Amino acid sequence: MNLFDRFFNTDADAEARPGARDDRRGLLISVVAHGLLILLMVVGFSTAPDNPGPVQVELWAQGTVAEAAAPQEQPEEQQPEPAPEPEPTPEPDDQAARLAAEQAEAARQAQLAEARAKAAAAAQAKADAEIALAKERQAREDMERRLAEQEAREKAEKEAAEQAAKEKAAKEKAAKAAAEKAAAEKAAREKAEQEKAAAEKAAKEKAEKEAAEQAAKKKAEQEKAAKEAAEKAAREKAAKEKAAAEAKRQALRAAMRGDALEAAGIPNGNADRNQRGGGGNDGYAAKVRACVQPGVVYNVPPRNGSANPTASFRTRLAPNGQVQGVDLTRSSGNPRFDDAVQKGILACSPFPKPPGGKYPSYIDVDYRMYD
Repeated sequence: MNLFDRFFNTDADAEARPGARDDRRGLLISVVAHGLLILLMVVGFSTAPDNPGPVQVELWAQGTVAEAAAPQEQPEEQQPEPAPEPEPTPEPDDQAARLAAEQAEAARQAQLAEARAKAAAAAQAKADAEIALAKERQAREDMERRLAEQEAREKAEKEAAEQAAKEKAAKEKAAKAAAEKAAAEKAAREKAEQEKAAAEKAAKEKAEKEAAEQAAKKKAEQEKAAKEAAEKAAREKAAKEKAAAEAKRQALRAAMRGDALEAAGIPNGNADRNQRGGGGNDGYAAKVRACVQPGVVYNVPPRNGSANPTASFRTRLAPNGQVQGVDLTRSSGNPRFDDAVQKGILACSPFPKPPGGKYPSYIDVDYRMYD
């Protein structure tokens, strides 16, 4: 929009400010009128005499206009010097001369009046032109002031927009920095948790490995101990079997010796055989059983069938009847029952005194489970 359109766009200004449309229309009419006056003044200057007289003219434009600037003081115009009176010329007739002089004077007065009227018109035109210039200058200053105000307003709006953009950018930057910081903290926290989980997993795996190694070691030790126990048991079994074989040989030898003694008529020749219900009828076997039985601590299970497990021991005695040793000559097949019987024999010390009054060097004791 050019300056003319901005200045005379009365429709747009009328919407923004009431009464502005009439003011601008009146100002436009005033400018046109003053332009015409300036044109007339220029024409008057070109046709005015050298010494015009002062003339005042008042013109009023229709509509509301801005107040005119105070008219500047006009310098006093120099009055034209009176033209020198013409030299009197001799005339033949005084009346004709007087008439001619009056006509000349009238012509001169008429020219002087016309010159004064033209000068007054020119002065008035000049004054009006100055008023129009003052109004135009005032209108230009108003327009410049409005433009300056608009530029200042636009500048303020631009600065406010720039400030808002800066604040927005600063907020976005701060939000971005906060987001990056939060992401970094989250990543560090996740990394620490992962490292902690990895360390715990490694520690757990190490503990499990150590436990497995300990279990394997313990199992190996147990297997070794079991193997050693089995080997010891085998050795003990072999020793017991050897001892049983030896005891069997000794028993056979003793039996043969007893038979020989009995055949020879020596009393108590069979007192050392079958002391638990077998051999002899003098009641000594019952005494031995009564002595051994309280020391046999074993829960006898219900009998199943006709089987009657029997543990046979050779008991070595001192001359006073004290038990010096007990050897298993035949197992019942139940080690716990064998041990209980052995403990009962050891608890029966000294043994009951034989009917003959003299203790033999050993007595073979057979202890049956269900007798």
